[in-house]
Amino acid sequence: MSRTTDELPRLASPETIAELSELMARAHTERRTVAVFGGGTAFDDHPPVPTPGLLIDLTGLAEVAERSSADLSIRAGAGARVSALDRIAARTGHEILPDLPADRIEAGSSLGGMIATAALGPRHLRRPRIVETVLSVTTVGADGTIARTADGLSSALAGRSLPSVLSGSWGTRAIIVEAEIRLTPRPASQDFVWIPGTEAAADLLIARRGPDAVVIERPPGSPAATIALVEGESAEVEAEIGFLTEQIPGARPCARPEWWARRARMPVTISLSVAPDFLPGLLETVSRLEDAIGYPLQLRGSASGRFELGLGAPETEPGVAARVVLEHLRSFGLHRISARLLHAPAALWDELDAWGPLVGRRNLQETKDDLDPHGLLSPGRGLGGI
Repeated sequence: MSRTTDELPRLASPETIAELSELMARAHTERRTVAVFGGGTAFDDHPPVPTPGLLIDLTGLAEVAERSSADLSIRAGAGARVSALDRIAARTGHEILPDLPADRIEAGSSLGGMIATAALGPRHLRRPRIVETVLSVTTVGADGTIARTADGLSSALAGRSLPSVLSGSWGTRAIIVEAEIRLTPRPASQDFVWIPGTEAAADLLIARRGPDAVVIERPPGSPAATIALVEGESAEVEAEIGFLTEQIPGARPCARPEWWARRARMPVTISLSVAPDFLPGLLETVSRLEDAIGYPLQLRGSASGRFELGLGAPETEPGVAARVVLEHLRSFGLHRISARLLHAPAALWDELDAWGPLVGRRNLQETKDDLDPHGLLSPGRGLGGI
């Protein structure tokens, strides 16, 4: 594509980083807003994407570098599917180190999308966040600048890690085009334990060994239960499962739940960050709210404090009910719980205070203004609607 003779399209599928850089440079000159997608598995999260002046499909940037069996990392284009990367890693008995949502992987989520959304799965108790496993990243900035370091995007970011600048930015700061991510040996065995109630969850978090995941699941209108995952060498896993079932009343081995590592998905989903000692209060509050508003509520997440609360509204518009739930949860204060809208019909984002109090919002806005002063990259999709 020539910068001077070809008209800038509304939809583009670049096959090289250089081509993407040129597209962004021209969009910057023409002040076109830009949205990018890979697998598209997070398009329904955060505020809906306004119709962009340029929509960029990154699936053409999916090349995977050949790795030797001794390497504990894999490098690929941002559009590479995570499922494909995991299959490649499995050939040498490895897997991607951070834990990621299974439903997004199955739906075709891309490497760049997982980093940009700071995706997280239930095994994060013993595994690092995805940003901590990214060894290097290449980006294209809002003005087309190709950068492999933070100060390559902006001198104001000198000394900062480029992956940390981009993780959780939802495509609002720069476009991830390539990344190298760490691998880890695949566990030989995985087994699950079902435990009635949630009383044992806090103790499991500080246990002598500790399970690899401790998840609370409260289906609509039903009591909550705790599911623990133990993985590792077969003999060790068997011994730990035996120990848990002997020590915890009512605990029993179970198959992998069909919902495991999947997000709570109902007409409205609220993301919660909860102080672990407030978990009993959260469960009591959810039951009380469910009775009060007359809508089914589903709570799922890690006992460490990261939850999704699904609000079901199959017959009517859920705006009033969602507002009641958000305001009531926020009334406990940020020291106990933080609640923000994650997934909802498009109209609700304008009706509700979707974000609530957001610590550090000024710094987030300053970084956005520095990297994208014209606000062209995915406007409104970042934390706080930035």
